[in-house]
Amino acid sequence: MVSTARWATALVEAGYGFASGVPCSSLAALQTFFLSSPRVDYVAATNEGQAVAAAAGAVMAGRRSVVLMQNSGLGNAVNPLTSLIEPFGLPLLLITSWRGKPGMKDEPQHERMGHATHPLLDAMEIPWVTLSDDEDTALAQLAEVLARIETEQRCIAIVVPDKTFDKIKAEEKPVSRRDEGDYADLTTGGALLPRIEVLRHITHGFDPAAIRLATTGKTGREMFATADLDSNLYVVGSMGLASSIGLGMALSTKEKVLVIDGDGAALMHMGAIPMIASYAPANLIHLVLDNGAYDSTGGQATISLNTPFAKVAAACGYASSYRVDDLAGLDRALAGNQEGPVMIHMPILPGSMDDLPRPDKTPREVLSRLRTRFDFPTLEATA
Repeated sequence: MVSTARWATALVEAGYGFASGVPCSSLAALQTFFLSSPRVDYVAATNEGQAVAAAAGAVMAGRRSVVLMQNSGLGNAVNPLTSLIEPFGLPLLLITSWRGKPGMKDEPQHERMGHATHPLLDAMEIPWVTLSDDEDTALAQLAEVLARIETEQRCIAIVVPDKTFDKIKAEEKPVSRRDEGDYADLTTGGALLPRIEVLRHITHGFDPAAIRLATTGKTGREMFATADLDSNLYVVGSMGLASSIGLGMALSTKEKVLVIDGDGAALMHMGAIPMIASYAPANLIHLVLDNGAYDSTGGQATISLNTPFAKVAAACGYASSYRVDDLAGLDRALAGNQEGPVMIHMPILPGSMDDLPRPDKTPREVLSRLRTRFDFPTLEATA
């Protein structure tokens, strides 16, 4: 059996100070260690995909990060592992349990995933090692994996069979209770604006020192068309996870972070709203541009008509939440040095500009430019 304290301390000593995950009984001791450690910022995610995205945001801002999950949750993480971690070339440690291991008695719901765990990692081209229950061997495996992550700049998984780690007792850091936040309806009832006009206004009128994350699809493409700024990050995949990326990034930098979301994307991962409210980064602004449609896939209707995003955010504990429908209201919601997190819900017209271009730089090039602009470390191995 492996000493949880010794193995996890080795990970922290290697610089891993950000963790996110969803609990698994096989990893309970590890998660207790991270939740109780003053040297680790742990984000309790509402699902495994959001854990990957939050950790990705932290990595982008220069923090070594680890994600923990039950292997049954790998399905929830496939999208960000393949369309976020891989395209951006993010070095990430993934620790997954191995429930349903062939030959071991387990619950019936784990049987199929027990057989599929390693083949699924192989299909995603994520290298993996199965952790030994011999402590010295497990420590050597950890050191080798961490070296490969930094040398190869990629995600590598450690698969942990049940009863590998010993149990520990520690007092976990509590999540602070958030009171309901302020809500203001600043709408005027006037004609709605097209998205491109809102993005132009933000590009030329919002804090030029802020990081700007644009959700996947036409939002990011129109943002690129408006002005390809060094402070822009186009989230080209991982639909619905821009806000979780923004959370991880905002918790890892003092820079202001503006997440420009869409209604369909925000609906896909609504669990990000209570996550953001709970960890309450004061430097995060979450703008949902709501055109009532999946614009990038043909304009199919969303269910946003029945979703008061700003009221939901206020109820969860965002410091301030606004509903606006014009540029004056947007300016009021963005103005000043108010403490975040801030939610702005802005209904807009469906549709996009004609001949919409795509970013002419790869995701890795865009991220490299952002890191240079804000002096974020790259987490590359040193000679």
